[in-house]
Amino acid sequence: MALTLLPQFEIADLVLDVESEKREPMERMMEFRIEQQRPGDLDIRFRYAEFIDVPEGEVISEDNPYFKWLRKPSGDRGYYIYSREAASDSILVLADIDIEWQRVIITCRDFTDKSPDESFSEQTWVFAHIMMGVIYRYNLLYHNGIVIHSSALKFKDRAIIFSAPSGTGKSTHAQLWQRHVDNVEILNDDTPAVRIIGGKPFVFGTPWSGSSLIHCNDSAPLEAIVILEQAENNCIRKLTGQEAILRGMPRVFLPYFDQTMMIKAMDTFERIISTVPVYLLQCRPDKEAVEMVYQCLK
Repeated sequence: MALTLLPQFEIADLVLDVESEKREPMERMMEFRIEQQRPGDLDIRFRYAEFIDVPEGEVISEDNPYFKWLRKPSGDRGYYIYSREAASDSILVLADIDIEWQRVIITCRDFTDKSPDESFSEQTWVFAHIMMGVIYRYNLLYHNGIVIHSSALKFKDRAIIFSAPSGTGKSTHAQLWQRHVDNVEILNDDTPAVRIIGGKPFVFGTPWSGSSLIHCNDSAPLEAIVILEQAENNCIRKLTGQEAILRGMPRVFLPYFDQTMMIKAMDTFERIISTVPVYLLQCRPDKEAVEMVYQCLK
């Protein structure tokens, strides 16, 4: 029998227990592994099967072409998320999630005994890793935290979040800070976690960082949120509370499928923006735009 690994990972001060007889689902998380055992906040158990049946339930989201979401049938509280292989349309990864996003069984299609050309594909592990990130972000809601689609950086022991729709230039702007400001570290280039701890928001790197794979295991208190817009001239202004909600909320990964969780997410976001300033930066990708934000934070 294969040896079952029982490592723990700490992400945004939350502990993940992960059980798996294969190392691959955890390879992108090893930077966050901890040695000293602590009580877990999220329990993830990996299982492996030659074939995975399509679960029954109410479809609640089909927006993502790679993942399908189901609410479990009446009387069985919780959710299913699964991903299919494009060529065969068979399920590669299935997550069975409890109602509070604390206990999860992730089943991966196992091709171990098949012919070499049907060996485990990288796609399986990518889907498994992404699925863990989705589960983690909703577990985070129960711990005064949210995940924001953004690029977060740390400098002078402070964190700044640059947020914008995909393709607007948030990663470019973070890289400009690394080029023009000393001792800048990118915490996460796609999905940093923000938690309110002791009444203050802190930004944490997570192992889920989109296609760039740029992240680190570090954190800092949140100093400001900057909403980016492309423009011919550089201009920055502080947003009112209502403006911050309207412009910032679409960048938060929200659980539209669950009213109770939505309330948690919106409450946490509103507490964050009531604590730190939110700016609108209309800018070109240049040094002057960096300087404008830098001056606001002095």
